[in-house]
Amino acid sequence: MTHVFISYSQKDKSRRKQVVEILKSGGVPTWFDDQGVRMGESLEERIFPAIRESKCAVFILTKNSVRSDWVMNEIDFAQRHGIPMHFISFGNLDVPSTFPEDVMDIKRIAVRSRFTAAQKQDLLTDVLRVFGEKRAPVVTVVNLKGGVGKTTLAANLFGCMSEYRRKSVLLIDLDPQHNLTQLLLDQERMAKCLTTSRNVMAMFRGAGVADPEQVSNSNIKRVLDRCFVSLTSSVEGGPLLHLVPGTFEVITYFLGDRHQHFSPEAQAWSNFRRFISYCRRQYDVIAIDVNPGATLMTEVALNVSTHTLSPVRPDRFAKYGITLLDSLLEKIEGDFSNLHKLIVFNGVNRAEPDEIEKKLRIELAASPNEKQTVLQGRIPYSKRLIAKQARPGFSDLTLELAYHGGIGGNAIRSDLREVTTELIKELNLC
Repeated sequence: MTHVFISYSQKDKSRRKQVVEILKSGGVPTWFDDQGVRMGESLEERIFPAIRESKCAVFILTKNSVRSDWVMNEIDFAQRHGIPMHFISFGNLDVPSTFPEDVMDIKRIAVRSRFTAAQKQDLLTDVLRVFGEKRAPVVTVVNLKGGVGKTTLAANLFGCMSEYRRKSVLLIDLDPQHNLTQLLLDQERMAKCLTTSRNVMAMFRGAGVADPEQVSNSNIKRVLDRCFVSLTSSVEGGPLLHLVPGTFEVITYFLGDRHQHFSPEAQAWSNFRRFISYCRRQYDVIAIDVNPGATLMTEVALNVSTHTLSPVRPDRFAKYGITLLDSLLEKIEGDFSNLHKLIVFNGVNRAEPDEIEKKLRIELAASPNEKQTVLQGRIPYSKRLIAKQARPGFSDLTLELAYHGGIGGNAIRSDLREVTTELIKELNLC
């Protein structure tokens, strides 16, 4: 597995050349057929082995390629063999009815005629994530003390990370109250997710394979594609921002003997870990929102996390929530020696830090834990960050979030961008 396979129509060699040059600039070797399949040759003899041996495949979609039987066969082969696929469309596509509908639902980079600088970077980042086996950090957003604005801040920081810094983000709602889902999805969309099993339960129930060892990447991808909701348009060419919706049904795993579901050999636990492992190769960062308590879902999230992000408010109980998290990590099963703990002040005065905040910063910075970091950026109180039910009628489900700015919101947008930039550095996503 030493190359990236390029699929295209022979009529689109100039566009294939653009793609190859972009990948070459990042040191990514490519394989493409520069002559086409001749009379008497078969895909099985020459093309399929190149796809099978590739780390990922890039498909160039044009008015020519969407009508090519060879390209359709290449897409089908890559899907069946679990090869990571990236799609680039050129111009306005008049897609025939025979073209696979599920492919058109996959996020793609939409190029007019030539790549913009941002689109070049998106393509290179997407491919390098797979080709270089880059593993995304997993961040559990947690504070065992409630009322700190955890869920709203998570949606805004990681949404800002996707739009402002062009990082592909997967949000997972593990809270039985599914507040993150209610913030981002209106009632109709939430109901549809519940009735179609398009929610986090799919990650625990697995890919319909009895033996977890037999679960392939293509099995996992098929289930993941059915359980996430795209929060922004997939045809704009921007980075991914996906949500795996929460559901009260996850309370099932709070009942009875915890080891029934989450002992090392339990299938639900094995399924979830496999999904997270797969997603770490598909996204730049994964953020998990949990309820403010020492529950089984909190333990599950912490066991797959590389980082925690704990919002705190400057009051006399703020440090207690961090102390409780430390105590929880000492009591639950798992190796947390490499877990990095990040703390961000939320809901502070826009003016200079008051005495309570200053004192808290000094106390938290004095922690003997070398892997605990208090972010210098701070999020002032803003009505734009008050949690409320999502309203229907938006195709971009993030439009009401504070990081978009707008009337009265430019100051909080700047605050969110500042903290997001610092968070990216701490997560090594630069």
